[in-house]
Amino acid sequence: MHSAINFTGLNSADFVELKEKMMFNPLKLTSSSATFGEDVYSGNTSENQKCFLFEYHNDQTTVASFIILSEGRDVCYHFTSAATEKTVQSLIRGNITKFCLQEQGRFCLHASAMCVNDKVVLFIGRKGAGKSTLATYFHLNGHAIWCDDYSMLQQENNIFWVAQGETSLKINPDIVSVLNIPQANLERVFELPADWKRTALSDMITQKYYFHQQESAVDVLPREVAAVFFINPRIPEPEKLITNIKKTDALAVLMDEILLPGFNSKQYLKLYFQSALTLLEIVPSYNLYPPDNIMRIGEVYDSILETISKTRNENTSA
Repeated sequence: MHSAINFTGLNSADFVELKEKMMFNPLKLTSSSATFGEDVYSGNTSENQKCFLFEYHNDQTTVASFIILSEGRDVCYHFTSAATEKTVQSLIRGNITKFCLQEQGRFCLHASAMCVNDKVVLFIGRKGAGKSTLATYFHLNGHAIWCDDYSMLQQENNIFWVAQGETSLKINPDIVSVLNIPQANLERVFELPADWKRTALSDMITQKYYFHQQESAVDVLPREVAAVFFINPRIPEPEKLITNIKKTDALAVLMDEILLPGFNSKQYLKLYFQSALTLLEIVPSYNLYPPDNIMRIGEVYDSILETISKTRNENTSA
């Protein structure tokens, strides 16, 4: 499951010179009213090779840019004084690396992976469903973080394996407050300049923390996926916390995350679709209905562990 990505920082003149050798067309542009945004372009090099440009801006001023080449194996980047090395590394560790892995033909899911015994469970959920909150609660209860935000999977025979990824959770201030996380275990994701124009929306995006507790070293070899939990929107009184999920419903959620027009090649879309289908055939998958009362998160945690244990016992007896 080894994947290599070469990152090269360039000065302004060299980056502009490289960029001018390519022709780019917009794939996704942030609203002009946004104070913080990501614009994505596709293009071709002078050798007619496909390339991509990711630009991040503050108040419509570009502060960091990444050109992705060689099918995701080479990335050239530049950032201005309005950004910091720490902020750039956060962008690299997140969306840039995920996109590069996809370009290399790696099956990646937008999911957090937490260690349970010697395997991992995947948490998949749309924005605001509580994926980060649940993963944080697992970590507070002693479970190691295997991947945050995205997970790279590979099938071997009848098993899906997950490579170790980002081992810090990226969480919002409200999670810090609700779960009483010690400041000693937190690190700012973004370092913002003193003249940063703050709004409620920009604070929601930029006021994040990396969170991880000191833990004993874990084997970095890929781990088997034990189960997948699809987190639904929170509701006041769910009839059941966990139910089996129809494969068609689960596939719809997975395809909704990947179907971004123009971003991925036809080859990757085919790989993703086939891999997602096989994953749902092999790995036990469940609907998770978390209550909207955060104080009941312990019930959700216990139910997940009970479900995993029951599945493991059924597989053993079979």
